[in-house]
Amino acid sequence: MAKTKIKIQKYERSKQKKAWTLWYKERDEASHTVLQNMLWVIRESWKSSKAIALCMFLVIVGRTLESLCGSYTNKYVVELALGTSSRVTLAIITLMLIIGGRLFRSIANEAGGYDRYVASFRFKKVLHRRLMKKQMTMDYENNEKPSVNDNLKKAATANSWIISAANRNMEELMIALLGIVSYGSILSILSPIMLLIVAVPAIAGYYINKHKMLWVWGMAENWQSYERELDYITSAGMSYKRGKDVRLFRMENWLTDLFQRSLKKRLDWYEQQDAWERRWDILALTVQGLGNFAAYAYVIYLVLSGNIGVGSFVLYFNSIQNLSQAFRDWCDKYSGFQWFSNNINYMRDYCDMKDSTNRGVGVPLPEGECEIEFRNVTYTYAGAEEPTLQNLSFTLKKGEKLALVGLNGAGKTTIIKLLCGLYDPTEGEILLNGVNVKAFNREEYFTMFSTVFQDISFLPVTVAENITMQHKTDMDMEKLDQCLQKAGIYEKIQSLPQGLDSRMIRCVYEDAVEFSGGEMQKLALARALYKNAPVLLLDEPTAALDPIAEQEMYLQYAEFSKDKSSIFISHRLASTRFCDRILLIENGRIAEEGTHSELMQRSGKYAELFELQSSYYNKKEDEDFDA
Repeated sequence: MAKTKIKIQKYERSKQKKAWTLWYKERDEASHTVLQNMLWVIRESWKSSKAIALCMFLVIVGRTLESLCGSYTNKYVVELALGTSSRVTLAIITLMLIIGGRLFRSIANEAGGYDRYVASFRFKKVLHRRLMKKQMTMDYENNEKPSVNDNLKKAATANSWIISAANRNMEELMIALLGIVSYGSILSILSPIMLLIVAVPAIAGYYINKHKMLWVWGMAENWQSYERELDYITSAGMSYKRGKDVRLFRMENWLTDLFQRSLKKRLDWYEQQDAWERRWDILALTVQGLGNFAAYAYVIYLVLSGNIGVGSFVLYFNSIQNLSQAFRDWCDKYSGFQWFSNNINYMRDYCDMKDSTNRGVGVPLPEGECEIEFRNVTYTYAGAEEPTLQNLSFTLKKGEKLALVGLNGAGKTTIIKLLCGLYDPTEGEILLNGVNVKAFNREEYFTMFSTVFQDISFLPVTVAENITMQHKTDMDMEKLDQCLQKAGIYEKIQSLPQGLDSRMIRCVYEDAVEFSGGEMQKLALARALYKNAPVLLLDEPTAALDPIAEQEMYLQYAEFSKDKSSIFISHRLASTRFCDRILLIENGRIAEEGTHSELMQRSGKYAELFELQSSYYNKKEDEDFDA
């Protein structure tokens, strides 16, 4: 069956003008110029490994000298064959050029191999570590902003391969520049006009290539959605977490069909791009070919008229080709580096993103018990139309055990994140012992809190390291054992063959220990207790525990929260009885406040929810559950 001819989408003049306007706007608004980014790559390469800069230098010089040796070898080989002068001298020169060419090629190949596989890998990992550190230390609130996440994805893409490719592109750019200087000098000896004959078509080719790439850039909005679909479907199909759903709901064929559908649409744009580029590539080759033809014709005329010898003819003939290629390479690589530069800007802009919180010298942290006050706090998530919390005011008193209850989405976890400094209020202020928390150094402020969040995470290291977050030599083993006992996980750890040295996360280590959801929550609680911060924040710490284990933890809670201000979030209202005070959060506001007994006596929303939950546990076995 004959393949259907690809129809290229028309590039309307209005769309072309808009694309050029946007391209110039993006260029003018770029945080760093192409030259600045070239120097940045060189500087950062040098910092990460001196070997990278040395290898780049050796590759550039080696390839340039190898090419020159080859051109002059051809000249002297012809003269040696014709015997135009002393054959011994020509033979020695030819032999030295051949040896030199092989030597320079070997140096360039060895340096290039090391640069691409060792030095560049090290450079990429240095930048990856910087990107990772920025992501871990920047204001947490930024992580939930779509614009910041888009920038992170662009920065990660730039780091993954564009940075390394930029190194190689810069090598080839410098090789092309040296080629222009070298072969331009050779041809200028013959006639300066030769430079124009070769250079003008090459520069015209650059603008043809620029026009070609503008179509690709301008049409990107048509295929980017398919790229996102392919990335998401691939991630969903390969995700370990989604593996159970994929198998139980037989989603593999469905996901495969979705992938094929998006792939077909994406390939259609690849084929259009290929056809478009082929059209303009032919024009560029034609223009450059005409320039080379004119230069070749001129050199042939000179040799036929006896103005130059055969050896010089070979040298000039090769120089025309090499100069033309050098001009094309320089234009191509410079154009390519403009694109690399935009992506390098993504990396640099993300790493240079300023924090809004105080990361400098702050007010000294208070010692002893703490009191935290929310004063008219409103918080709105980025992109949200309505605030999650509205004009919220309450005080966590010194040594008080405070419970936050309410339906899902009421704003309880948002309160915790605001309190411990992960978020800053959109309006209002939060005070620690009467001082606005913005006055404290944010990193130091984090040390005031021991937390257990709903989304528990552990690292692929030992149990002891996951709890203490310290090297083994720095651990307080007695304190560690006490925290494990308080959290109710001590016996489980002791039963493991390697005890506290057991490694976690089985997808990383085959011999890793697999803990249940409830055991993971106990480990997270042990980690919070080991930190022993003045304020204890527990966000659904018993959600994955069975009722017996949950009751045991409640009995221990009063003991390990002694002398600490603490906040406890739970959907199970029965678990809040031991707290000094309860806040019922509804629609981002405090709907009710008091002790368990006080709230029950009011017969309000809290009492209604409590009775509703209790009814599920109090029904008799033979009673219709849905009655």
